[in-house]
Amino acid sequence: MSNHPMLATVLVSSLPALAGDGGAILKIANVNATRGQTVAVPVGAETMDIIGAFGFNAMPVGLSVDEVLYNGPIFSNGWEGWDTSPSDNVRVDAACIFTEDQIAPGDHPLVGLVIDVPESLEPGTVIPILLANVQFFNYDFSIPTLEALDGSITVFRTADLNGSGSVEAADIGLMIASWGAVKKSSIADLNGDQVVNGLDLGRLLDRWATEG
Repeated sequence: MSNHPMLATVLVSSLPALAGDGGAILKIANVNATRGQTVAVPVGAETMDIIGAFGFNAMPVGLSVDEVLYNGPIFSNGWEGWDTSPSDNVRVDAACIFTEDQIAPGDHPLVGLVIDVPESLEPGTVIPILLANVQFFNYDFSIPTLEALDGSITVFRTADLNGSGSVEAADIGLMIASWGAVKKSSIADLNGDQVVNGLDLGRLLDRWATEG
């Protein structure tokens, strides 16, 4: 597993409305991943107050969290929280202990959950990542009204259709040649819905100049 897993591409979706005065939303992102890829799934918070501490369990159904990355702005001093990784039911706890790490209310990343996506998974598979036992405290130790949002990983075939090691123009040519209804095993059907269309092209372009 890479020591620096690349963040998976976050699905474009409308963000939930911020909780009311003093409220907070803890959320796991919905991300896309190629079979065999290691991804760091972001966990973030929308807050109406300064973050003081948080804790939660995260469960990627059928998979495991191999590592927790403390890569949010409240960890800018290099300190980390506490977690039970590797685990299929990882517990993460952290507290903002430095005044210089205080961040303004808003929408902020907290940690990343490093997860290996098996090569054997079928394209189109959606892996839920469930939250449980969520706790959240403002910096003044008050407890906000809290909403917890589960996340997911959606699995795709590699966009490197010709196996060259990089997604490029030749891969677009192969995709266009397969355009329309296809068999389930078609390499150009990146999302496994048995049709090669704009959804697959969008995924290919999103992975442009990467390994796929």
